Amino acid sequence: MLLAGINALSWHRSRIGEKGPGLFVHEPVLLAASSAAVGLQSALIAAAVSLLVAVLGQYGLARRDRRERGYQRRRTALIDVQNAALELRQALAGFGVLARATPGVRSTELLDAEREFDRALAVLEVRLSRLENAEVADLVTAWRLAAQVSFISVHDVVSRPDEQRAWTELNTAIGTALGDG
Repeated sequence: MLLAGINALSWHRSRIGEKGPGLFVHEPVLLAASSAAVGLQSALIAAAVSLLVAVLGQYGLARRDRRERGYQRRRTALIDVQNAALELRQALAGFGVLARATPGVRSTELLDAEREFDRALAVLEVRLSRLENAEVADLVTAWRLAAQVSFISVHDVVSRPDEQRAWTELNTAIGTALGDG
């Protein structure tokens, strides 16, 4: 009996790798092992691809958010400059009327108007320091100089139409810069 068992084991070992009726002796064990390996590889590849897609998606979102924040910062700076220029224009008009009406006289109304002019000019200067658009900054400066002479000077060196033309150019440039986004 023992001899028959050893012969059977020897016969079994000698048949490893031999083809029988179309099958290898250990083929089911090897197929199961390779199927598990393929499944693990597929899972790892799918996880890597998912991670890559997530990273690339986050990178794209971060770039878009950064561009949007930059656009909003530039837009806000343009609108703030435009509003500050309008406040300065109104302060210049009020100060100019009083200065022309009472040349050489320093009334409390004139001093209040002068303080409002100085405050509005300071606000505009601060807003201009935050502006990234050099063309608009140059137009603001050109308009401001023309407006100061036009509204305050008793000598008509710069006429109101010249100031109005500079004001229109400034607002057109701001509108164009806002539209460029």
